[in-house]
Amino acid sequence: MDTKLKKSKSYQKKWKIASVVLFFICAMANFFCGIIAANISLHWNRDIIEAHSVYDTYEFTNSFANTLDEVILAEVYYRNESRVLSGELIDREELIADFKRYYGIKDGIITGNTSINETFDGLNIHGSIPNSLKSNFDEYKELVESRLPLYRKMYIQNQLDEYKSSVRYLGSITNFLYYVEDGSGNVVAGNTTRGEMSNIDRTIVLSSGFSSDKIGAMAYTKNNSFMEESDYKIYAGIRDPLVFGDDFYTMGQEYIFARTGLPILFGVFTASTLVVVFCLVYLIRVAGQTEKNGKVFYLAVDKIYNEIHFLLVIGLVMFSLIFGLTLLSRILNETAIFWAYIFNTILGILYVCNVAAILSYIMSITRQIKGKVLLKNTWISVTIRRASELFTGKTFRGWMILVMLCYALGNCVAMGIVIFAAQMEYYLLSFLCIVGLFAFNGFCMYLFLRALRSLKRIMISARETSKGNLQYKLNLDEISPSFLNFAKDIANIQDGLKNSVRDAVKGERMKTELITNVSHDLKTPLTSIISYVDLLRGLPLENQTALKYVEVLHEKSYRLKQLIEDLIEASKVSSGNITVSKIRVDYKQITLQAIGELEEKIEAAGLEIKVCCPEPLYISADGRHLWRILENLLSNAVKYSMPDSRVYIDIFQAEGRGILVMKNVSAAPIDFDETRLTDRFVRGDTSRTTEGSGLGLSIAQSLVEAQGGTFGIQVDGDLFKAIVSMPLWEEEEIFQEAAEEDIAEI
Repeated sequence: MDTKLKKSKSYQKKWKIASVVLFFICAMANFFCGIIAANISLHWNRDIIEAHSVYDTYEFTNSFANTLDEVILAEVYYRNESRVLSGELIDREELIADFKRYYGIKDGIITGNTSINETFDGLNIHGSIPNSLKSNFDEYKELVESRLPLYRKMYIQNQLDEYKSSVRYLGSITNFLYYVEDGSGNVVAGNTTRGEMSNIDRTIVLSSGFSSDKIGAMAYTKNNSFMEESDYKIYAGIRDPLVFGDDFYTMGQEYIFARTGLPILFGVFTASTLVVVFCLVYLIRVAGQTEKNGKVFYLAVDKIYNEIHFLLVIGLVMFSLIFGLTLLSRILNETAIFWAYIFNTILGILYVCNVAAILSYIMSITRQIKGKVLLKNTWISVTIRRASELFTGKTFRGWMILVMLCYALGNCVAMGIVIFAAQMEYYLLSFLCIVGLFAFNGFCMYLFLRALRSLKRIMISARETSKGNLQYKLNLDEISPSFLNFAKDIANIQDGLKNSVRDAVKGERMKTELITNVSHDLKTPLTSIISYVDLLRGLPLENQTALKYVEVLHEKSYRLKQLIEDLIEASKVSSGNITVSKIRVDYKQITLQAIGELEEKIEAAGLEIKVCCPEPLYISADGRHLWRILENLLSNAVKYSMPDSRVYIDIFQAEGRGILVMKNVSAAPIDFDETRLTDRFVRGDTSRTTEGSGLGLSIAQSLVEAQGGTFGIQVDGDLFKAIVSMPLWEEEEIFQEAAEEDIAEI
């Protein structure tokens, strides 16, 4: 018992939801691990795994080489600000080429026969300038004389800015140590001494002749050409350990963080992956079921053909992969934190959508495998089944398509043979094909007429069924295959109607027998009780208590008798075991008569009846049944109206019907649904202390509907309103009755 309970608990909905939530949480953990790993991989490559320290990484070596380039640029090439301002370091060819490129000057006859002087403010002419190019020469000369000196100043200013930038950068570093010696071995620049440099293991020495590299940065320097043209020597090294204050220290801290974070990242990824696999296995096990080996419940997504579903998932994955790789590259190269967050969010949404789509597809396949409908829910199998139905006669449409195809193909083949034989002068073959063509069409006509006969038999069967003749038997052997399924459906309808009618007759018979037997069994002893109670009332009883008890028995026995009679009448009315003989009835007059019959009870209840009907109104109704309706309504008003109040009865004509509206104020609050008042055994007095069986309104409604009228109840607060609508008596009916009486007399 405990084992079974545990099994059922594992299939509960709350555990499934918890597994899905845990699955997505761990999947998102894997996503974040992947993003972090991608950032680390982009920044450190494989060095984060292979390198023993930050000094062994490419990132450090490249940064060291860039800093060394700044030293070469500032201390070897530029040296000081005065060298830059003097124009000593101007590269003449580079300056002139940049000037021509900036102003769009192309080399030709003019530039070939001229040269720019040493002061960059004029031209030297070495050849002749054609007269056709005189204006172009003047324009070129004016441009050189007016613009080139300014461009030279801009060139020098750019060199000066580059020098100052290198000096500022070298002044900001604390872990990179260097000094520069001239050809005589004198230290001309640096931020350390020879003694401090001798205590550093990771060093590099650069010169035009001898070089030493214990860091591996020499291959990454870009300004080695400046060293080859000078007699300077540079000694550079890096502190170990790094101290706070520059980019090298920040790089070292990032390396330590990434190095120590990798095992944690790998552990989180492994643990979350295991949880994802566990949740997936659990969801596959319980998918579509509420208990082990129980019924499989399908979702709307399971209606998608499996091939279409698979292609949709693959399409989403491929789109997300291409778009995601693009986003990932933007994320890794984006410097603005805001856009990095935006791209990460979009990438995360894509990732969640893909995980959800893949999980939904796996669960759908699992449910279909459990329900053994995997192959049936494929587009190929459905297409094959539907195509086969066209040629098996299971559907009328398919059978007709098959017949028309065969008929058209047969005629085409026969006519083709006839035409071919006539052209080849095979007249005998042509004649035989024509005979065969007539025979084929005659056979098809026979089948067509047979199908029409089958359809006629089916229509006759349907007509007989609609008339109530359920004994009509449709012979299925005489039905053609094209209408066989249709004929079976009609036969099944007949059988269903027969069973329904048989059950209804059986139920009606049992109801009638029950009413008869119960009424007889109840009324016989009740009659005896009433008789003996009447005898006791006739005896001179001296005991007042006993006399009081006899009166109570008398009252209750008569009340029980009335209840039994109401119950029997309600059952007869609801089962239709009453006869209705409609005559012309004055709605106003019969209402006044009913009020007169109940006048004593009305006065005893302190009620005043107000009838509003200016003129007689004739309706078509059964007077006996209408009398019972009015009696029940008035009795209901007497029992449940507020004492010393008025009951209003309005009788009028509207839309071809005679309508009676009876309104009274209820003594007890009506705090339940008004539609329940016409149900059996429902009383306005919920405490059930007053007289009544709760059948009066139900009987009234049934009697009204049996006469073709409508009965309704409306409640507005404590105001109770009963509405009885009956068809009016038509004059044509009067003439028809008179004619029938005249014919009878004749």
